[in-house]
Amino acid sequence: MLSKFFPGLLWLKGYSHNTLKSDLFSGLTIAVMLIPQGMGYAVVAGLPPEYGLYACIIPPVIYALLGTSNKISIGPVALDSILIITGLSLLAEPGSPLYLELAIVLTLLVGIIQCILGCIRFGFIANFLSYPVIVGYTSAAALIIISSQFENLVGTDVSGGSIFEIAYQLALNIGQWNTATIIVGIAGLLFMHYSKRVYPGLPYAFILLALGMWGAGLLNAASYGVDVVSSVPQGLPPVVIPNLDITQIAELLPLAFTVALMGYVGTMSICKSQEKPTDKINTNPNQELIAVGVANLVGSVFKAFPVSASFSRSAAFREAGALTQVSAVISAIFILVTVVFLTPLFKVYPLPKALLSAVIIISVIGLFKYKEMFSLAQHNQREFSVMLITFVFTLIFGVQQGLLIGVLLSIIIVIYNTTNPHMTELGSICDGQLYRNINRFQDAQVRDDTLIFRFDAPLYFANKDYFAERLYTWIKRRDQGNLKYVIFNAESVNSIDATAIIMLQQVTENLKNQGVKLLITNAIGPVRDTITLSNANNLLDENTTFSCIHDAIKYIDGGINIHPQQALQTNCR
Repeated sequence: MLSKFFPGLLWLKGYSHNTLKSDLFSGLTIAVMLIPQGMGYAVVAGLPPEYGLYACIIPPVIYALLGTSNKISIGPVALDSILIITGLSLLAEPGSPLYLELAIVLTLLVGIIQCILGCIRFGFIANFLSYPVIVGYTSAAALIIISSQFENLVGTDVSGGSIFEIAYQLALNIGQWNTATIIVGIAGLLFMHYSKRVYPGLPYAFILLALGMWGAGLLNAASYGVDVVSSVPQGLPPVVIPNLDITQIAELLPLAFTVALMGYVGTMSICKSQEKPTDKINTNPNQELIAVGVANLVGSVFKAFPVSASFSRSAAFREAGALTQVSAVISAIFILVTVVFLTPLFKVYPLPKALLSAVIIISVIGLFKYKEMFSLAQHNQREFSVMLITFVFTLIFGVQQGLLIGVLLSIIIVIYNTTNPHMTELGSICDGQLYRNINRFQDAQVRDDTLIFRFDAPLYFANKDYFAERLYTWIKRRDQGNLKYVIFNAESVNSIDATAIIMLQQVTENLKNQGVKLLITNAIGPVRDTITLSNANNLLDENTTFSCIHDAIKYIDGGINIHPQQALQTNCR
């Protein structure tokens, strides 16, 4: 009964001591990763570092109860952070009381939107983000995130803007760069980069921050102008329901929809890419929306900012041996202990922000998908163009605008592909036993008296003109005195609408006036049912409908009339 409301409880069925050991080890490993990542991504989002820790405690536990995947790690994500800073900075100054209030309201709205979409079974919405759009968007976002961290690496302030504006401001203020901060930042980058190559299994981000705090406290780094985090509130924040203001909601809704969509898409892409037939629970897209939505909704009460699944952290989650989301609960408990008991250490051993930036840069640099870009450029120019446009627009105009352009391009391509689907003329091979595309099979034989073609898409109002135009073009190329039959192989047509049926009737009449007869083969049940209900009797009778092309050719050659019901029972090759 409880598992219907809390699917995560199903993972406890048959839970063993060995499973607990794996989850315990992986939970501690992920906690060590989450602490620096959570704090770092909070800084990227323009929030105090402790907000990142809060996002690592309550939301993962909520997801563990409601989620259907044991392969993802829920928490702060770089892409969400850059969306937040670019969206909210237009409404308030990052770090200001109003900005913090808006961030919490945004988290609540994201949770509500995801829950509503999950309840109305809108999980399919992720399909509108194509692979080229995601590659272009994430690659550009990675560069934006990296550029936003350079001010911490060099110890100077910039007013923000696009990646090009940030680069210009940094170059303009080069005289204000802090040498000590630069040394700390470069040391952190080198440590993160090379240590992973030598011993890839250790939690180097945590080690770097621990060493950095110790060194900053020992050498009094703040006295050299190094910007540090020296105060992190101890314990969890008080439970406060975000104050919803109609004006704020109206301003935040576009951003909330963007964060909700991207968080869900990222979560589902990780879930689906790692799903196996042997999994105890299959990932449910709508339930995932609800699980992540409730995690954000409840998290907003504890000053968490929006969370979703992380690509890099989810990979580490599995590599560390996590078998269930109990591992995430263990991580949350470990971070809770840190927040309650260890945050006073920041006063004695402050954390240099340059090291947080180094951790962030190394973490997100893998989001720059240069290999995928190169592959698209080689194999699919159209999709490469979509990726490139999304990439450029995101860099120039920002992540929200870039994502919107990418989604619009994806929808345009879907519309174009359905209105201009693959349609090909067929010829016989293997002594007439098979019929294949004449452009792909050089030995395909074409009869002078018969035109055979296949239409590989649903036939409906948007592509019916394309259908007729292509067919008439083929007919005009034939000798009008010899052509007697046109065979429409409808095996790839899974649906047909009233507009397309009217078009087929008109085509049939036009061909009849030219002394040509239209035959339909391989029509599936739903298509035949739709035509029958439309009373288009001239399209379906014993002289026009056949179960396969072979039977239609036999009819043409020998006048063999096969009734549609008999045709269905014919064994065709």
